[in-house]
Amino acid sequence: MDSNFFNNLRKLLEKLPGIGPRQANRFLWSLLDFTENEQNELSLAIAEIPKHLKRCGVCFRAFSVKDGEKICSFCSPNSKRDKNKLMVLEKDSDLLNMERAGVYDGCYHILGGMIDPLEEKGLVRERIKKLFERLNSMPKAQILRDLAQRDGASRAILQQENMRVGAKSGAEAEVILALSPTKLGEFTSNYTTRVLEPLQVKITRLARGLSTGVELEYADEMTLRNALDNRR
Repeated sequence: MDSNFFNNLRKLLEKLPGIGPRQANRFLWSLLDFTENEQNELSLAIAEIPKHLKRCGVCFRAFSVKDGEKICSFCSPNSKRDKNKLMVLEKDSDLLNMERAGVYDGCYHILGGMIDPLEEKGLVRERIKKLFERLNSMPKAQILRDLAQRDGASRAILQQENMRVGAKSGAEAEVILALSPTKLGEFTSNYTTRVLEPLQVKITRLARGLSTGVELEYADEMTLRNALDNRR
């Protein structure tokens, strides 16, 4: 057996969520029991992923690609979603559960995980940074910045007015932190709040209809509805 090939393939499998060395080994043994045609089909399907599935360049949710789109239907300018509401979620399965419940009509921002307090850099921190940039570039925010700079307004006034924004006139943007109420979820929510603080955008969290330690992915429709309706 080529130990380098085996170890490299196992390390790739360990990149999948929840997969450790033992599970990766089991996958490898199972793949050896696939027929040659099945192995080829799996290899081809993985190679074809970029042609059929992508992450939205705005909200980072996974979506099916039809004509080389770079943003999903939720973030499209023609979307009927409420762009004044932005729900921050950990993963795509949380989004699917929220959509199945049918209790939310706004947009999303997928972090791709929770922050590891021991890591100063990483995917989640980068996507929180993108969230800041996304909010800071909303139409009304840009208008307010231009007016303040033109009229020579003080920095204090600029910060005060900066994020009373909304794609619709007079509307106020709201960021809904819908992360699972675990220790890492709380840490990530608090970190996100601190990052967004200079924007003075309205930030709410799901109500405690969600029990501490419960994964959002497994919450039922009624629990999600109550948590969303009673957010604060």
